[in-house]
Amino acid sequence: MAAFTFQVNLDRLSKSQQAIANYVAGALAQIPYCTDEEIAGKVGVSTATVSRFWRAIGYANLKDFKKRLLESEHATPARKVKHILSEVEQESADIVDKLTELASSNLAVTAKRVERAQFEGAVDAIHRAETVYLYGGGASACLTELMRFRLNRIGIRAVCMASSGSELLETMAHAGPGDTVLLLGFVRRTPELAVLLDYSREAGYTTVLLTDLLVSEMLEQSDYALRLDRGELEGFHSLTAPVAILEALIVGVTQRRGRQALDKLEKLHALRKRYAAQLPK
Repeated sequence: MAAFTFQVNLDRLSKSQQAIANYVAGALAQIPYCTDEEIAGKVGVSTATVSRFWRAIGYANLKDFKKRLLESEHATPARKVKHILSEVEQESADIVDKLTELASSNLAVTAKRVERAQFEGAVDAIHRAETVYLYGGGASACLTELMRFRLNRIGIRAVCMASSGSELLETMAHAGPGDTVLLLGFVRRTPELAVLLDYSREAGYTTVLLTDLLVSEMLEQSDYALRLDRGELEGFHSLTAPVAILEALIVGVTQRRGRQALDKLEKLHALRKRYAAQLPK
C-alpha cells in the first residue's frame, strides 16, 4: 500500500488550520480514535474550525479522512510506539526497548519524508559556502555545536549563532552573499527564525531549514527545506532523526569536497600522532 499523504495549500489555510495540519501530520496513528472536539482541544481551536479544515484539504469530514487513513499503511506503523510515555512509566517497562523502537520509527518516517532533491541542494549550499552559520533554539542548540565540530573538521568555517534575543543580530550582521545559514526550526516558527528568513532576502545568504513541521510559511521562505519526524506533536520529541540528517549532510559535503576534505582529516590525524604525548586523546 502507498504511504498516506495529504496535500495542503498554504494560501487556502488560515493560521488555525495550519496548526491543525501540523497536529494531524504528527499524530496520524491516533487520528482514527479522535473526534473533531478532541482535535480542537489539542490544537486550541474551535470545533467548527476543525470541521472546515477537512474540507480545505479535500475531505468531506473527519469520517472521510479516517476512512482514507485506515486504508493506508500509516494506520498501523506507529501503533507499536503508541502511548510510549505512559508505558515507560510502568516499573516493568523496558525503557531501552521502547525508546529505540520510537527512534527507529522516527528514522523510518524521516527517510521517506526528506526530498532527495532538497537534500542534494542543501549539501551543495553547505559545500560552496564561505561561512556556514548555524542556528538552533532550545534543545536543538546542542545540534548546532555538533554540526560546527563536524564542519570545521573538514575545513569549512562554521559559526554557531546566539539562540535568542538581540545577540543573534551580532552574528547575523556578518552573514551575506556566499554564506549559508542552517536553521533548526522545530514545533513552531519562532521570532528568531522569522527574522533570519526575512533578512536572507536582503543579505543574500542561502537558507537550509530542518523542520518537523509539514505546513509552515518557513518551508516556502527557505531555499532548501528538509522535513523530518521527531514523534507525535504532543508526545516525546526525539533528536535522533535531526542528528541522522545532520550526519548525512556532513557525509554528503565530505563526498562533494573530495580530496580537500580528506587532506584536512589526514592533517588532523598527523597532529594527533605528533603531539599524542603532550595532548592525549
